[in-house]
Amino acid sequence: MELKLTRTDTNYYALVQDNVCGREETLEMIVPDACPDIAQVVDTCGYCCLTRREITDSGALLAGAVRVTVLYTPEGEDGLRRLEAELSFQHLHECQNTDSTCCLLANAWVAAAETRMINPRKILIRVDLRESFQVYCPRVLSACNGLEAGEDLGLQQRTRHYQTAFVVQPMEKVFSLEEEITLNAGRNGPGTILRISPSAQCSEARLIGSKLVLKGTVCLQILCQGENGELYTTEADLPLSQMLDAGDAGAEAKFQVSLQVLNWTLEPASNDGRTVPITLELTAQAVFCETVPVAVLTDAYSVYYPLTLQHETLSLQQITDITKRQAIRSSVDTEPNIRSICNCHIELGTAQISREGEQGTLHVSAEASVLFLREDGSCGSLRHKFSFEVQQALPQDSRLTCHCSVEQIEALPAASGVELRGAVEVQMEIFQPFQVSGLCGADLDREHPFDHAGQPSIVLRRPAAGEQMWDIAKRYATTCQEICAANGLSEEQALGTQMLLIPRKR
Repeated sequence: MELKLTRTDTNYYALVQDNVCGREETLEMIVPDACPDIAQVVDTCGYCCLTRREITDSGALLAGAVRVTVLYTPEGEDGLRRLEAELSFQHLHECQNTDSTCCLLANAWVAAAETRMINPRKILIRVDLRESFQVYCPRVLSACNGLEAGEDLGLQQRTRHYQTAFVVQPMEKVFSLEEEITLNAGRNGPGTILRISPSAQCSEARLIGSKLVLKGTVCLQILCQGENGELYTTEADLPLSQMLDAGDAGAEAKFQVSLQVLNWTLEPASNDGRTVPITLELTAQAVFCETVPVAVLTDAYSVYYPLTLQHETLSLQQITDITKRQAIRSSVDTEPNIRSICNCHIELGTAQISREGEQGTLHVSAEASVLFLREDGSCGSLRHKFSFEVQQALPQDSRLTCHCSVEQIEALPAASGVELRGAVEVQMEIFQPFQVSGLCGADLDREHPFDHAGQPSIVLRRPAAGEQMWDIAKRYATTCQEICAANGLSEEQALGTQMLLIPRKR
């Protein structure tokens, strides 16, 4: 006789792909006729605008363009000139068992950019592009939590309760921000914007009802050149606020939020040249996690009939969110005659994780680009590759995902070069899986009931080491309640070494 099982279904999203890929994009570019010949390439800066990300029949498609700004000194002229270029890309990452119900969260950034001068009218631009993407697919955890029986079959059931963490809602929202930026009013003349380096950070996020309310800032680092050729950097902090639909996430859900600038457009400056309208396109990505109880029927027996059980293994997990702030300090020996720093920015590479026992180390590569003035007024630049490490306890079989963002960075002239100082925020999620054995089927043999004839009605015995009340009751085809009643015990009471009276079922 096959017994009917009762089940509880829990809907969640499983992370089926979590990859970081590196690619090289190159472009040979002819200097436009309106621009003077190149005497020397000074610096190159690239920003990735990820304009398309979707799940297709073949996998995850990421597409967009890298906006590159090349600064150079022209032949026969003072000051800097700039060239702008776009390197379009479209990459398909293979993913198995994905469809339109899956959710894709993606990010792309420039880990390094450089320009080589082929001749005064031709350059080669090389970009080290990094792409990260996570694919979440809907899943259902179906756990048996009981047996149904329409008559008294003497069934005894043991159900255990576990806490498991699930991703219940990954989501993304694209929005725009329109503001005006004011260039440094203390400089002579309106100046010219040479390049803009944007970054977005979330400063506050709260779950209110079914909405996630977040506040943050878009930080713009603007490199300008005055009418007299002097270089200076202006920083603008643009506040933002957004509401995101939390979907099925409950009031107690935890979440991780990240902001990314997808693209930006500058409008013509005001008459005095100091106010410039800017429109930014951004994306907010959020992953909501909940810890929910799961009841699992782990064992059963009958006091009257043999019972054959089928088992299944359920995969559960715990999720821990950790945020760390890592200080950065690095010295670069370049040349001793640096008068001032004009601009500095850092491009982060890929994070690698190494393990030793239950200790994990996160290795993050980075490259700093510094633009400076020498004592003679000439402009120079340097690129400095370095790395930093973040230590984190990492249990066996666990998986760690991370997101790094630069909080601040500055470069200071030093005795023999430049000293870099700053901080990086590292957001980590640790997924700790564990497995539970539960029942998925039960067959009752009603044709061969237990025969207790000739057996004593009461057994006197001492519990073995580690033996539980359930184990004793199942062995002697009785119930925990009857053993407790015969010995004046409660079911919650731990067994000691006392002798137990074990009554048998008749």
